[in-house]
Amino acid sequence: MQSMLMHTKMELRLFFREIIGLFFVFVMPAACFYFFGKMFEVQRTDMSEYFSQFIPGMIGIVLFTSGFFIIGLQAVIDRERGVYKRLKGTPLRPAFVLQAIITKGFFAVFAGTLEIIIIAKLAFNAPLVINVAQFVMALVLSSCAFFAIGFIVASVARRFQSGMAIGFVTLYPMMFLSGATIPVESLPSSMQTVTAVIPLKYAVHLLQNGWSGKLFTSSSIVDVIVLSVIVGLGIVISRKYFRWDIV
Repeated sequence: MQSMLMHTKMELRLFFREIIGLFFVFVMPAACFYFFGKMFEVQRTDMSEYFSQFIPGMIGIVLFTSGFFIIGLQAVIDRERGVYKRLKGTPLRPAFVLQAIITKGFFAVFAGTLEIIIIAKLAFNAPLVINVAQFVMALVLSSCAFFAIGFIVASVARRFQSGMAIGFVTLYPMMFLSGATIPVESLPSSMQTVTAVIPLKYAVHLLQNGWSGKLFTSSSIVDVIVLSVIVGLGIVISRKYFRWDIV
C-alpha cells in the first residue's frame, strides 16, 4: 500500500512538469471557453439555459484532453523513456502503476472542471444552477470512457510522434462536432449525421443532463450505453495490446 501511495504521489508531481498535458488540459479548454463564451453570450436571452449547456460542453473538452494527453500520450512517452521497464525491476505491481495513472487522470479532470466553473463565474457571472450529485456521476462515467480511449491510444501508438498525430487528427472533430463548442442542432444536417460516431458527443450530452438534473431520464440511456461500451472496449483492447516495454 505504501509503495502504491508513493508512486501515485510521484505521478502527480510529474503531472505538473509535463508542459504538453498542462497546456491541453488547462490552457486550451479555458481559452476556448472564454473565446466562445464571449462570442455567443450576446446572442442569448436565457443565460441560465445557455450556460447549463455550454459549461458541461467545455468540461467535455477537458475530459477528452485528459484522457488523451494525460493518460494515453503520457503512457506512450513514459514507455519510450523506459519508465515502465525500470518499474518492472521494482516490487511495484502493474496494478499499482495503473491505479496511479487513473488517479492522475481524475485529478486532471476535476481540476480542469473546477477551472471552467471558476471562469464561468468570474468572467461571465454565469448562474451555476447545478445538480451536483448527478453531474459528478455523469463526470465519472464519462471520464472512465475517455481514460479507456487513452489506453487504447497507448496500445496502438508505439511512439510519441504517432500518438501526437492521432491526437491532432481527433482533436478538432471532438471540439466542433460533439456539441462541446457548437450545439449539434446548429450544424448542417450532413454534419449532424457524422456526430453519431463522435464519442465526445455522448459524454457532452450526459454531462448536460447531469448538470440539469436529467441524468435519470430516457434521454441519457443511449449516452450511458455508448460510454459503457467504450469502457468495455478499452479494457479488452488494453489487456490484449498494451505493452509496458517498446517491442
